Amino acid sequence: MKFKGKSFIAIVLSPEPPFADWFREIDRIIERSPGFFIDRPIILDVRGTKIPIEELEQLLAQLGDRSIRVMGIDGVAGTRLKPGMPPSFSGGRLASDVDVPTPANAPAEASDGPEAKQADGSGTDGAAKGASGKARKATGETKTKASKANGNSAPEPEAWEASPASIASGSSIVITEPVRSGQSILHPEGDVTVIGSVSSGAEIIAGGSIHVYGALRGRALAGVSGKDSARIFCSKLDAELVSINGLYKVADDFDTALRNAPAQIRFENETLVFEELN
Repeated sequence: MKFKGKSFIAIVLSPEPPFADWFREIDRIIERSPGFFIDRPIILDVRGTKIPIEELEQLLAQLGDRSIRVMGIDGVAGTRLKPGMPPSFSGGRLASDVDVPTPANAPAEASDGPEAKQADGSGTDGAAKGASGKARKATGETKTKASKANGNSAPEPEAWEASPASIASGSSIVITEPVRSGQSILHPEGDVTVIGSVSSGAEIIAGGSIHVYGALRGRALAGVSGKDSARIFCSKLDAELVSINGLYKVADDFDTALRNAPAQIRFENETLVFEELN
């Protein structure tokens, strides 16, 4: 048997009392970017809070209600954690800030929020299984930080950037270059067309449909303004996550026959329908 190590980016959430206000900030992130937390590794940082275990259980339950799955807890000894709670986790170090993108017509805010860590883990090969579901919605934005874990020198992710070179046409925008890992394109007013590929770790969020004339390897969230007639088109389907009007599927749920093939995705009867493009 062989064990392999992996390096990956984890979002770090640091709850601050009053927790009701903190959860309102989380809800704002989900409204701005419905897929931001979906299928991402999450670390809950409670260092220095001396939070009672019962209260920590309530925090985890409320995060779970928002489809935020915590993979580890930093700042609590493993002996204090109850069965079924995420394991104790430590060792990451902070790196560059990561901003949740702000719509062009939204007022600027600078609210401190979750952070991100790059964590190292080891284990057998395999990917976590995802499931279809509805993403919750609220209002707002925040900032995150990235961090590097024990000793690995993997490149740091760049901050969430404004959109690459783009051309506006009515309610649609055209991105005239590939979207790189770490970039996020947010256009809640209409369609987004990308002439090029969308890299793993990149995100396209559109109020209407998404057209990718290249490989779709990142996340594509269409119809975020409640438009279930929106569709996702791509020349090569290799996405981490796709979503239409809040209903999403992760890569593990895709039909294997459509992987790396031209495809369209549409919303029908509360499910996502995947079809090959001829």
